[in-house]
Amino acid sequence: MLFAEPLLAADVGTNQPVEMEGGESAEAPPAATAEEMQQAEMEALAGLIGMVVGLIVSLILLYKLIVWIYRLVVPKKSAAHLPSADPVGAAATAPANVAAKANSKTPNQCNVVSVSRGQRKLWRFGISGKGRSNLMQEFTELPEENLPVKVVGKGWGDLLNPRLNIAWLASDKVFLRVADFPVCDHEELLSMIELQLDQLSPLPVTQIVWTYEALPSVDGEMQTIVLAIASRGEVERHLGQLEQTGYMADRLELPELHQLLSAHKPDDGVWFLPRTHEDANSLLIAWWYGGTLKNITIANVSEKEQWGAELEDQLAQVAWAGELEGWIKGDPHFHLLADFVTAEEWKPVLEEATGEPVTVDEPLPVQQLAGLAAQKAALGQCSTNLVPVDLLETYRQKFIDSIWMRGIGAVVMMYLFGVLIYFAALEYLKFERNEVNQQVYELSGAYTNALMTKARIEVLQQQIALKYAALESLKAASAELPDGMVMTDFSFSSGRRISLRGTVNAADISKVTDYNVRLKKLEVGGRKLFREVRPHRVRGGGGTSPTMNWDFTADLDSSEI
Repeated sequence: MLFAEPLLAADVGTNQPVEMEGGESAEAPPAATAEEMQQAEMEALAGLIGMVVGLIVSLILLYKLIVWIYRLVVPKKSAAHLPSADPVGAAATAPANVAAKANSKTPNQCNVVSVSRGQRKLWRFGISGKGRSNLMQEFTELPEENLPVKVVGKGWGDLLNPRLNIAWLASDKVFLRVADFPVCDHEELLSMIELQLDQLSPLPVTQIVWTYEALPSVDGEMQTIVLAIASRGEVERHLGQLEQTGYMADRLELPELHQLLSAHKPDDGVWFLPRTHEDANSLLIAWWYGGTLKNITIANVSEKEQWGAELEDQLAQVAWAGELEGWIKGDPHFHLLADFVTAEEWKPVLEEATGEPVTVDEPLPVQQLAGLAAQKAALGQCSTNLVPVDLLETYRQKFIDSIWMRGIGAVVMMYLFGVLIYFAALEYLKFERNEVNQQVYELSGAYTNALMTKARIEVLQQQIALKYAALESLKAASAELPDGMVMTDFSFSSGRRISLRGTVNAADISKVTDYNVRLKKLEVGGRKLFREVRPHRVRGGGGTSPTMNWDFTADLDSSEI
C-alpha cells in the first residue's frame, strides 16, 4: 500500500522514550538520604542544647526563688539585737532568746523531745490558729536511734508553714538565778543583765550560754527575771547528740521551769519539785512571796538518811537571807509537786525538815507539759532558749543549703526525666520513620512498575491516537483534493506533521493554491484539523513535460491527537 509504510515508519515514540528490559522494574531509591539523616542528628543536638540551657536557667531561677522566700520568711535581725561588741563574748554569752524573736511567723507544728533515763520521747503537736497545741503523735525511742525524718526534718513546706523543734535540757545541767530589774524594754534589759552577769554567773562568762524568763511585774516598777545559765560545752554536747539523731533544735528549754511556773498559786509559799538524774537526787525549791518569785534553789542531797538534815540547813540559809533582804513576811506554806509514788518518799522528809505540814499538788503530766511548752513557744510567751545564736545561724544555713540541694536535685531529676522522655520520643519517632521508610521501600517496586505501565499505556494511547489522526488527515486531504491534482506521497512524522506531495498540469497550477487554502480552513467535527499549513512549493517536472510537482507540509492541531 502507498500509505502503509510511512504510517508504520512514523517516528511516533521519539518524544516519549521508555526503556524497559524484559518487563523488569527498576529498584527504588534509598528510603532516607545522608542529608536527611544529618539534618535529623542536628535537630536532636539542638534539642539537647536547648534542654541544657533550660536546666541552667531553671537553676538560676530556683536559687533566686529560695533566696527570696528565705528573706521573706526569715527576716534579718536588727543591729540592736547584738548583745556584745566582743566577738568572743558575743559568741559565748549571747542570749539565744534574742535570735528566736527574729522569726515572728507562728509555726503550724511543734516538736518537743526529751532525753532521760535511757530513753528519748518525742511529741508532735499541731498549733491551731488561736495558738492552742493539739497532740498529733508520740514516739518513744532509744537515745541512739534516729528520730522520724518526716516528723522532725525540715523541707520546702517549712518555708511557708514553719515547724518548731524544741528540746529539753535537764535542770541539773543549768544554774538558775532570780534577779529584779526596773521595768524597761527588751534591749535595755539585756544590757542590764550583761552588766551584772559576772556577779550572777557561777562560771566564767566566756564559757556559758545564758537566757532568761521575764515574769509579770506586780507593782509596775520592778520586774523579776529567772536567769538560766549553762556551760556552753554541756549545751553543745547535748545539741550534738540530738543532731546525730537528725534533730535540729530551734529552742532548748527547761521543763522544770515550766512545771514550777504553771503550778504557782497566788499565795506565799515554798514549792518543792523533786528531780532524779543518773541516780542523783535533788530538789528544785522556789520561794514565792508577794505574788512574785524571790528565790530558786537547787538542793542536792546525798544519802537518804541525811535528806532531812541537809534540807533543813539549806532552807534555813535561804530563810535567813530572805529575812535580811526583807522579802520573807510571815510563815510560808509548803507545797510538794510530785506524783503519788514520789510524794510517799519525799513528803515525810520535807515535813521533818520544815516542821510544818506539806501540801501535795499533782504536777502536770509530761505530755501536757510538752504541750504547754509548745503552746507558749508558738505564742511567743516563753523567752527561755539556751541554743546559742551562732548555732541557730548554723542550723538556718544548713536548712537553706538542704533546700538548695533538694531543689537542685529536683531540677536535675526533672531534667533527666525530660531528657529520658525526649530520647524515648526521639527513638519512637525514628522507629515510626523507619517503619514508613520500610513501607515506602516495599511499595516502591510496585510504584515503579505502575509508573512504567502508565507510561506504556500513554505510549499506546498516543500511538492509537496518532494512527487515527493520520487516517483522519489522509481522508480529509484526499476528500479536498481538486480534480486534476494527483497525490503521490503522504507521510506522517514527529507525531503531528504531515507532508503532501503530488503532480498537477501546468494549466491547473492555480488549483494547488486553492488546495492549500482549503486545508488551512478545513474543519472536522467543528474544529480545525490543521494548526498550521505551510505555503506550497511547485517545481517543474523536467524536460518538456507539462506536469508540475507540488508539495507542502501541515501540522495537526494538538486537540486532534
